[in-house]
Amino acid sequence: MSMATYWRPLAAVAIGLLWTSTHATLIWAPCAGNFSFDCTTLTIPLEYASPNNGQVAHVPLARYNATVPARERRGTLLTNPGGPGSSGIDFLLAGAGEGISTITEGHYDIISWDPRGVGSARPLLQCYTTIGEEERGAADQPLAAEIEYTQFTNASYMPEYYAALEEYDSAVGDLARECAEYNSSALYTSSAAYVVRDMAAIVDALDGEHGKLNYWGLSYGTIYGAEFIQTFPERVGKIVFDGVFDAEANAEPYTSQLPHDELYVRDTINDFASMCTDAGPDACALSTSSSNATMNITARLANLQSSLFGNPVPAPDGTWSITAGIFSFFMYSYLKLPPSWPTVASAVHALETGDAEPFATLLTGATTTSITNESAPSTGSMAGWPIQCTDNAPSNQTSLHEVARLVLGISLAEETPWLNADLSTLSFCRNFPNTRPLLPNLGARKLENEETDTILAARNSSVLIVNPLHDPTTPVSSAQRLHEWLSTSSQLVTRRGPGHTTISLGSLGLVQAIREYFVNGTVPSTPEVHDISQIVFPGGGDAAESVNPDPVFNGTFTEKERELLEATYVVFKAFMGLP
Repeated sequence: MSMATYWRPLAAVAIGLLWTSTHATLIWAPCAGNFSFDCTTLTIPLEYASPNNGQVAHVPLARYNATVPARERRGTLLTNPGGPGSSGIDFLLAGAGEGISTITEGHYDIISWDPRGVGSARPLLQCYTTIGEEERGAADQPLAAEIEYTQFTNASYMPEYYAALEEYDSAVGDLARECAEYNSSALYTSSAAYVVRDMAAIVDALDGEHGKLNYWGLSYGTIYGAEFIQTFPERVGKIVFDGVFDAEANAEPYTSQLPHDELYVRDTINDFASMCTDAGPDACALSTSSSNATMNITARLANLQSSLFGNPVPAPDGTWSITAGIFSFFMYSYLKLPPSWPTVASAVHALETGDAEPFATLLTGATTTSITNESAPSTGSMAGWPIQCTDNAPSNQTSLHEVARLVLGISLAEETPWLNADLSTLSFCRNFPNTRPLLPNLGARKLENEETDTILAARNSSVLIVNPLHDPTTPVSSAQRLHEWLSTSSQLVTRRGPGHTTISLGSLGLVQAIREYFVNGTVPSTPEVHDISQIVFPGGGDAAESVNPDPVFNGTFTEKERELLEATYVVFKAFMGLP
């Protein structure tokens, strides 16, 4: 089957570009429950391929107003926390608005929105009718495949390995088929190609049809940034890509994305172990001796996972057990959030001794919700899974045998013990139809052929690319690749150490580079690498009792410098609080 078969009519691309919202009028009012912000809703076509067919979508916006006098204001700055499927409004209201405003010295109105199909947007991308059905569907999903990394070189383990993958894939596949069969009207109208046209419509409504996009995109929000600069290169203002998803791999079957996801997991595990060891037992519980005094932290983690594979530890309430798969999910989830590591270390150390309560508290606190009305409409909490599928090329020709070989190969090559916690998207998309939106995503087509770089350079437009060196979710290699594609219209700034996106650990040099870019339009003349300014295992206080303890910085800083670092942490906490 040719690739053309996967896409509905490509002529729709041109049609979608004809529609604008220059006549849209936004009426702002204080947000319900939070009068420090303004809220409104933008109405746009549901299907940009048929913009005048009468079907519309509603995109909610929230605004944190600029704090400088009117004459000093520089327009609007959009931000999106990625996901896909995360609420930009929740992100803004949880602190990102204030934090980004502080970093940019109050010069911009900070705007975020719930992308199509997500949060308060309508129509909502649902897989079920009611919240009760949605919660039961979520509860049926295993957190990870029950496979054991330390057995991967054992040929006799292979039948058990394949059986575990098949069981996991079957459960996730049921969800994929249910989402496709529900066929929400947002299912094929919520991909990146549609979101970036909404972003242009937002700029039209706020700054006029000649307005330019100023944008700070984090994580999957960088996919929207990459799609935007290719679709509307003439409308590029100041854009920061933070924690870069590889736009080319993201447009291919998910088998191309999965290897990218694992490139710096091992480095991050090593960072966790070395930072914990250096901090000592007063700051990191795992630096205390285990029952095997000769075993280092990395080996102890592997030993614990192996032990849980054969002997799961019952949770305190007795209704479930901590298995190797659940341990993988837990470690993979928290690995990208270094400020949480003191608490994680304490929970893992307790689990080594057979005390499951701290571990279970952290896990269930991150995954459980309370339903008050099971018949209420579903919330679209699973929207991110089908959105990522429709952003990718179809994966449904991928066999389970190919998945097994891929996982085995990546795990051994990258020494990645928790890859089974990252299989959900691949299994979901493997069982999802090959239907795709009328407007296909560009992926990286206009980046690879240098078309976008040429246009941006001719317009003297430069974007800023920032990334941690050991980001376990969006590897620095993806940021470097984007910089190569935009060789004359971008600059790359990185910081040392772990964490997903640069906001996960404060770095004075890096946040100053972002401030200078947004406030003064200054980009470094050459790539820069900055140090971390935040202590991961500070010891004392609430560091071991909270996943987001008060930050401790590692130097003597001026009041202004500390304000920038604390603002970074405020944005991180808003990011961390998203589902």
